[in-house]
Amino acid sequence: MEPNCLHHNANYWDRLYDTQHVESHVFRPFGRIIAKDFGLTGARHERVLDYGCASGSAVLFYKEKGFDAYGVDISRENIGACSRRMPDIADHFAVIDAMPKEKDLYFGGEFDLILAIDSLYYYTNELLHLRLQTLHRQLKPGGIIYATMIGSGSTAYTDHSTRLENGMYRVNSCVGGSEHFINITHSEDELVEKFSMFGARHIGFHSHRFRQDEGTVFFYTYVGQK
Repeated sequence: MEPNCLHHNANYWDRLYDTQHVESHVFRPFGRIIAKDFGLTGARHERVLDYGCASGSAVLFYKEKGFDAYGVDISRENIGACSRRMPDIADHFAVIDAMPKEKDLYFGGEFDLILAIDSLYYYTNELLHLRLQTLHRQLKPGGIIYATMIGSGSTAYTDHSTRLENGMYRVNSCVGGSEHFINITHSEDELVEKFSMFGARHIGFHSHRFRQDEGTVFFYTYVGQK
């Protein structure tokens, strides 16, 4: 079941996800937490990795702040878009395999900050644990991870999901009405357990519904430290 879920999700996202502007759940935590609490401002050209960078809006945001910014994604279309958008750092982007491997290393590691926004909840519990271990290893001591996970407050869970195994749910109505396999988090305690290799520093959430005929989306946010 696990490889099929991952393969299905990887095929769906192997396309251009064209976000031209950084969203509020990216830029607000930068000012309110990442810079304020940890002093990561870009002034020292700190190294940041966006895990699941899509078309590079978050990488561009951090690059313009002065960070030494990198991005990886499973989509060749997205990585191509990043390289065209930021030709001066085209070598800071890479296509990666959707399947986590214990020895995964991106751009030499040693990151001050890793972003994993809307990119981790496509893994089973076991694969998520492995992926988080590889990201933990690539942070400097004291480094920070900022990640999001879909929560059970989402309509996709309450109205349209079927529980499978190993943390996964088949969701039959979500973005574009397509079938997905999603790892849904049910509580803050479960979130902390999933990210247990990090020290929890801040836990929050963001949620939205822009039309009355679409579902509510609820995401937990997690800031952890190595």
